[in-house]
Amino acid sequence: MYYFIMLEAMAVLLLVYFLFFLTSYKISISSENLTSYECGFDLISSARNLFSYRFFLISILFLIFDVEIALMLPIPYFSSMVMSMTFLSFLLILIGGLLYEYSYGVLEWL
Repeated sequence: MYYFIMLEAMAVLLLVYFLFFLTSYKISISSENLTSYECGFDLISSARNLFSYRFFLISILFLIFDVEIALMLPIPYFSSMVMSMTFLSFLLILIGGLLYEYSYGVLEWL
C-alpha cells in the first residue's frame, strides 16, 4: 500500500520536473551578462586602476574614528577617577593616531 503511494508521488514529481524542463527556455549568456553592474565604470577594463588607495585609507580612517566616537559616548555617565583617566588616555591615543596619520600624508585634503 505505502509502496504504491510512494511510487505515485515520485511519478508526479518526475512529471512536474519534465514539464518544467520542457517548457523552460534557454537564456543566451554573454560576457556582459556575467559581469557585475557598476554605475560609472566600464564593463571591460583593467581592475587595477579603478580603486583609489587614498579613498581606501580615508574610508578606513572614517570607520576607526566612528567606532572610537561610539565608544566615547557613554563616558559622561561614569564619573569615577579611573574612568576619567581611561577617557584621557583614550583621547591621547586618538589624538596621537590622528597626528601620525597627518604626518604620514593621509590627511592632505584637510
